Amino acid sequence: MTGFEAPNISIVLIAFNEEKQIGSGLRSILSLSRDIVVVDSGSCDGTVSIARNLGARVFQREWPGFGLQKQFAVEQARHDWVLVMDADEILLPESLSTIRKALADKSLPAGFRLPRRNYLHDKHIQFGDWGRDRVLRLVNRRQGHFTPDLVHERWETSGRVADLNAPLAHYSFENYKAMLAKLDHYSDLNAARLLACGRRVRAHEPLAHAAAAFLKGYVARLGFLDGTEGAAIALTSALGSFMKYAKALEMQNQQTDERAAR
Repeated sequence: MTGFEAPNISIVLIAFNEEKQIGSGLRSILSLSRDIVVVDSGSCDGTVSIARNLGARVFQREWPGFGLQKQFAVEQARHDWVLVMDADEILLPESLSTIRKALADKSLPAGFRLPRRNYLHDKHIQFGDWGRDRVLRLVNRRQGHFTPDLVHERWETSGRVADLNAPLAHYSFENYKAMLAKLDHYSDLNAARLLACGRRVRAHEPLAHAAAAFLKGYVARLGFLDGTEGAAIALTSALGSFMKYAKALEMQNQQTDERAAR
């Protein structure tokens, strides 16, 4: 390191009815930035008041999908370097100094991938689909953008991306009921996305994709080593994959029937 001054950083989140978790996430980054942006899509709980009380600038906007909402949030930031967080994530204390040191380097990439430690029932999931999670979240907004996808959005950049050991802790589900509710919602979005791409779904695909997803997460990625939680994650992933293709096949058949009836 030299005497180069690290650039200021903004932190952005999108939220909807996150009063149980957003406070912890915001408090974890208060010492990192004075510019915190929360974009809320119509919460009817205490999300907005918690965010404002913790110093965030809150914008309220109708829900256009994950990609467009996150891009809007990034555009409200006051600084070019942006840490994008989810409302159910916490930046671990050791990550604060790591990020500061990384941004004090003269030769900066276009973005940094951060490791994400996923938790279920307060248990750190170390294997399976959740065990090797790295997310591109610390980015220079002048060198990229979020894709406009309704779900599974990603940050796109043509610049260099580096790995940075500044972990996020992710507490995504309170219980199995919440996992299944999200699975149902996401399978709707993923099925619609599949058909929008012009993809034709064949009858064998729901079961084939479900079996492949389970074997990958539970066997190949050693999900069984996480015990009951590992099994639940692998089975939920398999069910999500099954429902994605089953719902797409259902919608595809409905469209075919409608065309035949005209």
